[in-house]
Amino acid sequence: MDAIVALERLTEADRERAGDKACRLARIAASGFEVAPALCVTTTAYRAFVDANHLRDVIRMELARKPFEDMRWEEIWDAGLRIRGRFLRSPLPAALREALADAIEARFHGVPVAVRSSAPGEDGRGASFAGLHDSFVNVQGTEEILRHIPMVWASLWSDRGLLYRRELALDVDASSMAVIVQALVRGERSGVAFSRHPSEPDQSAVEAVYGLNQGLVDGSVEPDRW
Repeated sequence: MDAIVALERLTEADRERAGDKACRLARIAASGFEVAPALCVTTTAYRAFVDANHLRDVIRMELARKPFEDMRWEEIWDAGLRIRGRFLRSPLPAALREALADAIEARFHGVPVAVRSSAPGEDGRGASFAGLHDSFVNVQGTEEILRHIPMVWASLWSDRGLLYRRELALDVDASSMAVIVQALVRGERSGVAFSRHPSEPDQSAVEAVYGLNQGLVDGSVEPDRW
């Protein structure tokens, strides 16, 4: 089972099992830039978890109460809440848990990490799910990391993620999620750089905050901007 793969082993051909974010990080690292050590929990692991806990049936039942395009926001919120609840109450299958635990313990024993979303199709020319899926920072210990991986999987079924998929006419039934487990880089300041400004194509842009980047990504902290 290719449930977990070292970042340096990924190529562009792995987008469907590793997601866009993981493959782009691998490409940056292969180009000689410094990238914090990381493992990718692939969509194979996600599907094994979903199948072992019969979650596909739960998802279909919740999203088939009426045509998806006709569901009101409140109905999508309720359905997403119930789906996420089932994800968080479901156990990792024993074989999958062992495979993930062994790799994580060997790579990150005593090291704080970020547990990050990396869904296929998350960041493309026609779509950007930035901030829609959950990521967690400063997670330490194999058991805590294992506990947070299903939390990232569950965020695939948030109301905001479902509404965006409906807007883009994406196939909800085919949705899956990979997860990046990456050594945490502690910085006094952190930010995001855009080589092309999202709304001003002739400009570049940098947004930054003090401390970790989570507050910038989830919108809870107003950044400085250049």
